[in-house]
Amino acid sequence: MENTREMACRIVEAVLEQGAQSHQALRETLGRYPDMDGRDRRFVQRLVQGTLERLLLLDAKLGQVSRTPVKKMKPWIRSLLRVGTYQLLFLENIPASAVCSQAVKLAEKRGYSGLKGFVNGVLRNIARDPSLPEGGPELLYSTPGWLLERWEAELGAEKTEAFLRASLEPARLAVRWNQSLAAPEEILRSLKAQGVEAEPLPYGLPGAYLEGFDRVDRLEAFRRGWLQVQNVSSILAGRAAAPAPGSRVLDLCAAPGGKSLDLADQVGEKGQVTACDLTPRKVEKIEENRRRCGFSQITAQVSDARVFRPEWEGAFDLVMADLPCSGLGTIGHKPEIKYRMTPQELDSLAALQREILTHAWRYLRPGGLLVYSTCTVNRQENLENFRWLLAQFPLEPVSLAEALPDGPQEDTLAEGYLQLVPGTHPCDGFFISKCKRKQ
Repeated sequence: MENTREMACRIVEAVLEQGAQSHQALRETLGRYPDMDGRDRRFVQRLVQGTLERLLLLDAKLGQVSRTPVKKMKPWIRSLLRVGTYQLLFLENIPASAVCSQAVKLAEKRGYSGLKGFVNGVLRNIARDPSLPEGGPELLYSTPGWLLERWEAELGAEKTEAFLRASLEPARLAVRWNQSLAAPEEILRSLKAQGVEAEPLPYGLPGAYLEGFDRVDRLEAFRRGWLQVQNVSSILAGRAAAPAPGSRVLDLCAAPGGKSLDLADQVGEKGQVTACDLTPRKVEKIEENRRRCGFSQITAQVSDARVFRPEWEGAFDLVMADLPCSGLGTIGHKPEIKYRMTPQELDSLAALQREILTHAWRYLRPGGLLVYSTCTVNRQENLENFRWLLAQFPLEPVSLAEALPDGPQEDTLAEGYLQLVPGTHPCDGFFISKCKRKQ
């Protein structure tokens, strides 16, 4: 088996040089070693996450001590130095000698014996002077300038800095209870029996933050379908939808199925949830979760949300449109997003969302409800699209206050929407809006 630093460097290389997604690369890599010690798994995750979170700052530090520009380094050497620099600057309990020697060994193992001296010299120079490069928020929080300017214009400087600071904090694992399958007390007893610590979620949501275990798929409560891994913001979206028991629901972009499970839990056995996504692979993810939880009221199918389905017109009580977006609200656990996104890509995504929404409202019966949500912090994709939706089609906003009585107490709830921002709210960045088809 690869050692932990080699594994982390390989994942970082895959993300930054080959365009992989960090959470998928981590899951696939660690999945190949099911018996790996939990402490080692967490160390790999910390190295990958921390290196990606601090990328611009790490590159600036390397630029101070290396004669070779970072962009001109060999990809593997670049990844080695980035991961090594992260350890030297941010992980105080690791001896500098161990960081340097391991990097040298990994350079040689990959066939770069001629660069061992370079790797050793760069890292030892950083070890001698581990001070952080001076710079503003762009460098401190490793955030591209154009993105920082956009957030400051939309949120204000103070709220933006709180957002970026929160994105560097370790993420906590949140799970939601499937309350129609087991009582919370029974779920908590099962978790306690396996030594798992559970802390209640904010806003009175049905679930908990979990700690003290290695893998969630080894928890009895998970295998029985009693709980689902889901971020607090995503749970809030499902609670905002609040479908009545027996409702017929359409989840347009459902994979991996967390909100579909929540909606099925709420509508009960007499309800129906049609959960769709673009590819068979994504739909299989929904099916995996459906089978684990045993929700027979969920039907999963491949469907392109950009294509109108005439057989669905006027057929649903609720349409959940949690649409493809920039994902900027999730940079706390998918940090590479902030380096890949461009203003042009934001324009394209906002247009795609409008294309889907043009069809989505037509699937509602008169009086039916549409929830439009995204996992981003970007007015163009969020509030502007919600206002466009209300202006273009026979829809009216529905207050979120009744559905979220213990939720974030924002003035905008009465106007039918909520913008969640990390640092201000204890969750991912998320936009939730709700409207009703007029009679």
